[in-house]
Amino acid sequence: MENMNVNYLVIGGIVLILLILLLFFLKRNHKDEKEFEKDVIQNELETEKHGDDKT
Repeated sequence: MENMNVNYLVIGGIVLILLILLLFFLKRNHKDEKEFEKDVIQNELETEKHGDDKT
């Protein structure tokens, strides 16, 4: 059997990059979720205002 040399520096770099990307996407998702909730609330308030005009 061949002896495989593992380059832990390369593996560590790849893991570090993956963790950074994961944190970036989680932070961005949280920010987008807050913006979405804000937009939904704003749209509901605008709908209620227009609903009052019809009565």
